[in-house]
Amino acid sequence: MPTPSMPIRYFAISLAALAILLPAVAETAQPAATQASVPASPQADAHTPAEESQVTRKHRMKKLEEKLFSDTETLHHQCRYESEISEAPPEKKVLLTFDDGPEPEQTEYILSVLKKYNVPATFFMIGEKVQAHPELLALVQASDHALIGNHSWSHPNFHDIPAAEQATEVDKTSAVLVKTVQEHYFRYPYGNSSCETNELLKSHGYKIVGWHVDTCDWAFDHKGVVDAKEALSCGVLAQNRDNYFEHVISSVRAHNGGIILMHEIHPNTLKQLDALVKRLLADGYVFGKLNDAEFAKYLR
Repeated sequence: MPTPSMPIRYFAISLAALAILLPAVAETAQPAATQASVPASPQADAHTPAEESQVTRKHRMKKLEEKLFSDTETLHHQCRYESEISEAPPEKKVLLTFDDGPEPEQTEYILSVLKKYNVPATFFMIGEKVQAHPELLALVQASDHALIGNHSWSHPNFHDIPAAEQATEVDKTSAVLVKTVQEHYFRYPYGNSSCETNELLKSHGYKIVGWHVDTCDWAFDHKGVVDAKEALSCGVLAQNRDNYFEHVISSVRAHNGGIILMHEIHPNTLKQLDALVKRLLADGYVFGKLNDAEFAKYLR
């Protein structure tokens, strides 16, 4: 539930607003005929910023539709959307997380910023990318500022694949990370969870990690601008629609801290990371680690 200090506009999109939004988002979920097509199996290949943004839009629309037309109890019983943490975070404490790596150059740059400001972060890695870039895994492992988490093997939507395939996505990535991690963390692709994989993860000793602040870095274009439809979906204030930096700062302030979701593959996060860390430090925020005791209650 929202705390008194957090503006209500950050917590819910009204049913009326969702009803307006869904047709517009559905229109953007499929590329126009004149645009480059998304691969037939986007989950397997959608790791470029443009491709992944397109796939994320599709899944975001489906999520909004289900929340509009399904009752909360049914969604809870099906364990479908549990990644958005509603509990207030530790006051003035933030935790950086980066999904969808490792990526050549991007991973090294993020590590350099963490070192520059002496702040920690957690990298949720895709198994097939780890297999392709073991040197980047080693760099992150060697850093004093980073933890490593499992983000599946090929980044599928777990709502679209059977339980056995979900288990394979977890286990294959576990196999390439097993010698490099002491603590086991997992984040669902697109935040789309399932009861079956929840149980599998718990049996393997994993902690499931969600987020308080979704930066929606996928929704902002190369100029740092988000359109009206995505702004509504992501809760971007009107004055921040052309300012990714201020959107992130405003979102962190609204929650007064929390676990922050970012992605290595989206350019605005890379462009603004140094300035964001500098600003949050100047505003008095303390950067924590995922294994800090204060964050234990937010892990499932």
